Amino acid sequence: MNDASLMPQSRSSVSAELRWLAFFLAIFAALAYGLLRWLVPHHFNDRVAVMLAAILAGFVMIAIRARFAARPRKG
Repeated sequence: MNDASLMPQSRSSVSAELRWLAFFLAIFAALAYGLLRWLVPHHFNDRVAVMLAAILAGFVMIAIRARFAARPRKG
């Protein structure tokens, strides 16, 4: 059995995906700024702070997109 047939595919417009990308970049920028201000003065490498910001932003995006996908659509 094909794995793709197990889940219904939802189509998303290009503009919707660009909005999600902008939202991800905003989350990433906020987390990177916060972690760089908080972790780097405590002898953390700045690359580690940026990597943690990317991982956390990814987890936040997965959770938020899953929440929106689970909601029933109106209309």
